[in-house]
Amino acid sequence: MVFNLRKFAYSMMTLSFIFIMAGSVYTFILGLKQDQNEVAYRFSEVQSVFENFSTNTSIFEDYRENLFNGILSNTYYDAFYKQDSVIKKNLSNYEDIVNNIEKNVIELKSLCDDVYYNDASVNTQCNNYKTIYEQVVNYFVGDIKLYNDNVLKYNDYQKSIQSSFVISNYVTNKNFIDYNGDNKYEGKES
Repeated sequence: MVFNLRKFAYSMMTLSFIFIMAGSVYTFILGLKQDQNEVAYRFSEVQSVFENFSTNTSIFEDYRENLFNGILSNTYYDAFYKQDSVIKKNLSNYEDIVNNIEKNVIELKSLCDDVYYNDASVNTQCNNYKTIYEQVVNYFVGDIKLYNDNVLKYNDYQKSIQSSFVISNYVTNKNFIDYNGDNKYEGKES
């Protein structure tokens, strides 16, 4: 009877060991599968968010071109005061586009910063969005600076002819940035 009890105890220990090992292997495989699913999900999310980012960047470029070619290049001192509210509305819309791009950048940062993907195109997207965003913000800030410099010149001119038609600067909280950390300000003109 003692011998059977020992055999039973060894059998139970061996069986327990097998179950523990099987459970460990199963958990490991399940974890790998879960990681693969998460990476695949993030992979598709990067592509989707980058597509929105690219679309918003194209909208920014088109809007910027129309702003300069359609509004700012056709504004002269004699009409500046009258067109100021329209110009500021357009500048506000222009800033809204930059804000939409910033939302995409926040999403891309969360999807890209801690992962290296096994697809070269996704890694390229994760590397390029920073430079593109830096250019967008720096173009915007430069454009606002240019507009505000023109407002200053216009106001100086109005003072010189003793006119009361002065206008205010466009105010934004955006500044030149080096988002990708390469010590260059892409899109900022010297």
